[in-house]
Amino acid sequence: MADRPFDVTVFGATGYTGRQAMIAMVHRAANEPLRWAVAGRNADKLRSLVAELVPHAAEPPGVIVADAHELESLQRLASQTKVLLNLAGPYALTGEPVVQACIAHGTHHLDLSGETFWVQQLVSRHHRAAKAAQVKVIASCGYEALPFDLATLWVAHQLRERTGEACRQVKIVVSFSGRRIRSIRDAVSGGTVGSLKSLLEYDTTDCVRNPACLLPADSLTASEVAQRNAYRFTPHYDEDVRAVTAPTIPAPFVNPPIVLRSQALIADLDLFTADFRYTEAMNMKSLVPSVAFLPEGSTLPLQWAAAAALGAPLANLSAALAGPLKFERQPLRKLVDWFAPKSGEGPSEEVLAQTGYGFDIFALSASGKKLQARMDAQGHPGYRSTPEMAVTAAVGLARGTLGRTPHFGIVTPATGLGIEAVGAMREAGLVFSVVG
Repeated sequence: MADRPFDVTVFGATGYTGRQAMIAMVHRAANEPLRWAVAGRNADKLRSLVAELVPHAAEPPGVIVADAHELESLQRLASQTKVLLNLAGPYALTGEPVVQACIAHGTHHLDLSGETFWVQQLVSRHHRAAKAAQVKVIASCGYEALPFDLATLWVAHQLRERTGEACRQVKIVVSFSGRRIRSIRDAVSGGTVGSLKSLLEYDTTDCVRNPACLLPADSLTASEVAQRNAYRFTPHYDEDVRAVTAPTIPAPFVNPPIVLRSQALIADLDLFTADFRYTEAMNMKSLVPSVAFLPEGSTLPLQWAAAAALGAPLANLSAALAGPLKFERQPLRKLVDWFAPKSGEGPSEEVLAQTGYGFDIFALSASGKKLQARMDAQGHPGYRSTPEMAVTAAVGLARGTLGRTPHFGIVTPATGLGIEAVGAMREAGLVFSVVG
């Protein structure tokens, strides 16, 4: 790849997330030389964006005209860059030809897909070809599912170092920090909504019910893995965080298949036991308003109510996606259209900067030894943290500081980038620490 004009190219740069990714790219290029480009269908819009965001650069980013529906343009695009950061979703509609072009030209491909059924299709159709070409196709490099995947890998390493044992269980409880999210429009990005619509329109698989859906189809343990990691949609009081928990938003069936695929891909490292279990949940205490003069625990009724209100539609979504009849999904389509931002839209800069999130991470070793850890992240999870993480991953892969793992093909953030990504993600605002 040494003779290629660009290290990283951002495809779909004119969208809302693309704009945020460009800002992150500008910061990375300012710290260390980086040859990068933006790509999309409209050259004028791309040039205007470059002029706005990179007005005084000695070497401004290149501009590549490419359309996901024009195969020849995708071949030109993939041939010019080491790493393609694909932000042009929904991926089930446009993503496969982009991936194919990257495999053909030996170009690493990163995306933000939350469409697990599409990732399943990539695994079945293109994993062998990508592996043979020594290409890393890394799905879900945003809030879904990079921090969850890395946190699981990292805490397993920490547990091994401290106890000498493999990890049997990881539980992640998510909480929001900073400015309180008051609207679903501020919590869920337009790109995520596009993924949900894609699920409702095109998903005919069992991915929303089966957390083992990204494991090899002939795996003898896939059914056991699915049963052991079954999704839970009902509210639950968690003693570890002393709060009511609910399914993670925007959907509880995106991260687990990625995490479990990682565990399967690195099984030879003996970091995880054969009966490993992964769970995640949302801390409702961080989502409901508190009353300063009332004692701790006074918000429990609100937490239970909010958890039930969140869990019910997610359970309905899972049931609708698993149902064979399209008319079952129509009410949910209308609901998504009503509450959600359109693709390309996003909240104010104030909301982006003042919102954060964190993970309480609980791990158990093979013999039951406990380890508690924490991950704290700056910025809105979907609109600010996601592009920062994706750009950090793409730049690290291009520079060779990340991706030193032997894993190629349709891989995951943890297996494609490696444990070094935990430290690299500090630049994206993610900090990991052991609590006890």
